Amino acid sequence: MAEILFDLAAEILKILGSLAAEEVGSIYGLCDELKNLSATVSSIQAVLIDAEEQQGSSNLVKDWINRLKKVFFEADDLLDDVATEVKHRKLFNKVDIFFSKSNPIIYNAKISHRLKSIRRDLDVIAKDKTSLNLVERRKQPLLPEPYSVQLNLDRETYSFVPEGEVIGRSDDKNKIVDFLLNSKVEENVVVISIVGLGGLGKTTLAQCVFNDEMIKKNFDKTLWVCVSDVFEVKMIAEKMIESGVGEKANYLQLDAVLNEVRKMLDGKKYLLVLDDVWNEDPLKWSRLKNMLIGGAKGSKILLTTRSDLVAEVSGSVHQYKLGDLSEEDAWTLFEKMAFGCNKESENLNLVEIGKEIVRKCGGVPLAIRSVGSLLRLKRTEDEWMYFKNKDLSNIIRGGNDLMAILRLSYNYLPRHLKICFAYCSLYPKDFEIQRFDLVDMWIAQGFIQATTSNRDNVEDVANSYFMDLLRRSFFQETEEHEPFTQFYKMHDLIHDLAKEVADRDFFSITKTEDTEVVPDQTLHASCLFKIDGSSAFPNSFYRKHMKLRTFIFLNDRSSVNVLSNSTFERIISSFLRLRVLHLGHLNIEFLPQSLGGLKHLRYLSVSSWSIVTLPNTITKLYNLQILELVDCRELQNLPRDIWRLVSLRRLVCQGCRSLTHIPPGILQLTSLMHLDFDGCSSLEDMPAGICQLTSLRTLPSFIIGKESCISGQASDKLSELKGLVDLKNSLTITFMGQARTIGERTPTDVVKRIGRACAIGEKTLTDVVKRMKHLRLLSVEFEYGNYGDVDSGADTMMLEALQPHQNIQRLRIVNYNGSRFPSWLMVENLGLLLPKLVHLHIKDCHKCQKLPPLWKLPSLQSLELQFLNELDGYDDKFMQPSKTLTDEHYYFFSLKQLELKGISEKILKQILCPPPHHPSPLCNLKELTLVFVETLATVPEDVFKNLTSLQSLSILKCENLVSLSTSLTHLISLESLSIEFCPLLDLSLDEAAMHFEVRGNLSTFSVAGLDKLLSLPLWLQHFSATLKSIDISGCRNLATIPEWIGDLIALESLYIEDCPVLDLSKEEAMQFQAPGNLSTFRVARLYKLMSLPLWLRHFSATLKSIHIHGCPNLATIPEWIGDLVALNLLVIFDSPMLTSLPEGMRSLTALQTLDISWCSSILKRRCEKEVGGDWPKIAHIPTVRT
Repeated sequence: MAEILFDLAAEILKILGSLAAEEVGSIYGLCDELKNLSATVSSIQAVLIDAEEQQGSSNLVKDWINRLKKVFFEADDLLDDVATEVKHRKLFNKVDIFFSKSNPIIYNAKISHRLKSIRRDLDVIAKDKTSLNLVERRKQPLLPEPYSVQLNLDRETYSFVPEGEVIGRSDDKNKIVDFLLNSKVEENVVVISIVGLGGLGKTTLAQCVFNDEMIKKNFDKTLWVCVSDVFEVKMIAEKMIESGVGEKANYLQLDAVLNEVRKMLDGKKYLLVLDDVWNEDPLKWSRLKNMLIGGAKGSKILLTTRSDLVAEVSGSVHQYKLGDLSEEDAWTLFEKMAFGCNKESENLNLVEIGKEIVRKCGGVPLAIRSVGSLLRLKRTEDEWMYFKNKDLSNIIRGGNDLMAILRLSYNYLPRHLKICFAYCSLYPKDFEIQRFDLVDMWIAQGFIQATTSNRDNVEDVANSYFMDLLRRSFFQETEEHEPFTQFYKMHDLIHDLAKEVADRDFFSITKTEDTEVVPDQTLHASCLFKIDGSSAFPNSFYRKHMKLRTFIFLNDRSSVNVLSNSTFERIISSFLRLRVLHLGHLNIEFLPQSLGGLKHLRYLSVSSWSIVTLPNTITKLYNLQILELVDCRELQNLPRDIWRLVSLRRLVCQGCRSLTHIPPGILQLTSLMHLDFDGCSSLEDMPAGICQLTSLRTLPSFIIGKESCISGQASDKLSELKGLVDLKNSLTITFMGQARTIGERTPTDVVKRIGRACAIGEKTLTDVVKRMKHLRLLSVEFEYGNYGDVDSGADTMMLEALQPHQNIQRLRIVNYNGSRFPSWLMVENLGLLLPKLVHLHIKDCHKCQKLPPLWKLPSLQSLELQFLNELDGYDDKFMQPSKTLTDEHYYFFSLKQLELKGISEKILKQILCPPPHHPSPLCNLKELTLVFVETLATVPEDVFKNLTSLQSLSILKCENLVSLSTSLTHLISLESLSIEFCPLLDLSLDEAAMHFEVRGNLSTFSVAGLDKLLSLPLWLQHFSATLKSIDISGCRNLATIPEWIGDLIALESLYIEDCPVLDLSKEEAMQFQAPGNLSTFRVARLYKLMSLPLWLRHFSATLKSIHIHGCPNLATIPEWIGDLVALNLLVIFDSPMLTSLPEGMRSLTALQTLDISWCSSILKRRCEKEVGGDWPKIAHIPTVRT
């Protein structure tokens, strides 16, 4: 890429200026050489902008640029060598010896020779520029404006449609929703496809459908899988589990993951979205469909693809061809992208030019977004006319139009952004890019044009580069994985564009064979294939690419990747010019001593479970800015001489579980901006003096060690945070021992001081974090288990000093041993002190007696109160009617999620039933969880009366609960009810009084561990039209299933396990009047079950799956099983009494899978393929497991 040359020239000139200031030239006797080199580089830089523009039309210019690039990089490496030695001299104050200890004269001669050679080459290149008629230009032409960094831009809002607001696709969405809700299709696995050109918005449309309220109500499970290029059943299954369960699956065997998927989908009506599918192999589709047949009737697969053939091979019953946006919708989208809320849209001339541009974009949303984002940065008619006439005039609707339009967006990027964008081509498609990783790599490569040498400025400028690309739609935001960790993706077409513009400077190695075809001029390489211990690169690869500046391994953490010691040693010894080395999830046994030879290295990231220690030679990396050690679980220590890493800006040690100490030398790294020891569970303490690191911007974890706590030094440790006012994002403060005060004699002595400022010894501890205005999450965790000790007042003093800034959004207080909450929580104007607090979690504060007026927090959406044993309620002063009207409207007005665990019935009532002077309390609460409310015997009649918006209620482990009374009748929006391990609760006590005045929405009913449950409660009949799932577990006295269960016409799934006295055969006389929809019947460990209950025949047209697990007395399968014509999955597991199958099995023509594992050996022999006595009965079934 030629775009890097202008900035590289600037970097060379900067280094030359720095070396001149250090008087390096006089040490070498090369003052004239350095001055001449500077002049030559400056003259060449002046024509580079013109050369970049002409290279597309002139091979001579292109060749000139390639020659220049080679020499520029050699000059940059040489000057970086010299600058590195300058740092080395400063570090050790070496005045007499500048370079080689053994023979500085010879070394100086070599440097002199290299420098003169480079200058001669550049002189020749500089002379050639005249014959090429290159014109000096210091600025870019009209449209690409000179870039200036503005960290607080006037137009700070994003330039794309806000989430949930998709223009021009409402009709498309409604049609697809209708297809998905159509229940007339009888196939086992129904596929619907969205087909269209890349960039039309297929994924966006699928997301709209996926999040539609009707979809959520009509499907029990909704799963999203991004498929992309690789269509493997195991991978898709693992992603389904991750989507459905929320945890990443990593199964070694295919059978294990398939069984987990079947268990997850069994009997459930699901929607599976397969996004970006390219597979045209029918066999792979068949394997996938076999895995998905266990769902309930009405389950659907929605796939998006660019290919009609993919849609046909998948067996789609409907292919929805997504077209271009209408002219009106296209203009609306462009208007949003290009104008936003600004007044330029009132300029009729701009509007007219804009409409002509939109017409040439062909109604493709991605093209419109890209062009609109580009023009949003242009404000004059001349700029828009220049764009329309010069660049869009020749674009006609055709095969490559979209890429041509996207290429225009790239062409009009400011020069400095082009190389940053091209660098992203090293990532694979659909890769989740962590923002700060990418930004740090840009900085390491010297891509950032900082206006000063200030490190803050460099990082802020790099982030502004990223935001600029994001505004221009080159990136897309993904869901936040965890607070303040931002991940992004590139659209497939944008990734294709990055590959195209990256040319041969960047190369992604996707398989071992690719190492043979890496272009000679490649400077940045990524390795994207699985590596095992035998993997090795050919010798030619090392020889040809000794000038590599980037080498990154981006391996999937779910697979084991092993890099042999010999291969790693060869990489280190060969690629001495590296600026970035990223070793992602590679099992490396150790880092070699030769690592210290990578003197140009700026970025080093290592993730290996085997590394125990780091070589001390790593401290020779004087240019190293980033050191990341992630999941190095065996790493025991950091280098003692870490203070030598004078350029270090970010030190990350995440998940290094064996790391116990931080070397004190770290305190000398005054350039350090980010220090992360999150997940280092063995870390004993933070080093004293961390307040010296005043440049710190992020410090996720701050540990106060046990010894510091016991010796009374906790306050000194805590006070060190006061100087770190620029900390942002999250901060977790953990006390590893019981905090004590200096000179503490008795608890009374300490408590007397609490009313005053937090005096500890002779010092005052106040406002430790209050000035941290950029902090968004504060977590304070005291020593676990100290609540049995007497309250010394030390915890209170600590917490008093930790009042956060008003901008705090999340607050956690855990294991606090004080008898009262800090004064900054116990105030009338709490809502003014913490106006932006969204999440509050208070746990294991066993001695606190009074609750703060939390309802006054205007932004609070999630509240968790857990194990507040001594809590007596709100302070009386907070319960009086307010004198101002404004406060009356804020009784948990914004609260959506509430969990009360280990609290008393009194507190439950106070929170849920406030005094009447609070209008509309808890009016937006959606989820309520009650756990361990030990004194609760009867739920008061009116305790839920205010919860008219509640959708989910969970009552768990309330061991004294006897009755719900009629409280449920107030929950008119309830959709899910779960009651578990309440052994005294009798749901039949208030059946007669349970009158529901409005039609209910209950769809899921789950009970477990209810010893008093003899049968299902009668009031469930009220939800006959909505109740879809009943789950009963561990109810040891459940004796019967009521006949009226047949009236639950919406019921699709019935699951019963561990109910030892339940005998389903007693229900054989049940007569159902209404047609049923039961699709899944699952039982486990029902010891009285001897055969299938007769009433299942009533659901012959709908029942699709039957699971019987661990029923030891099951002896027969009835002949009438042949009536279950819809059955496609039958699993009978661990039923040793079953010895044969009935003739009725022949009639189960829809049955796709029969699993009779761990039953009798007799049955196994009878079902043996081709020879077993029962084989003819089941030979038609595609999958039989015994």
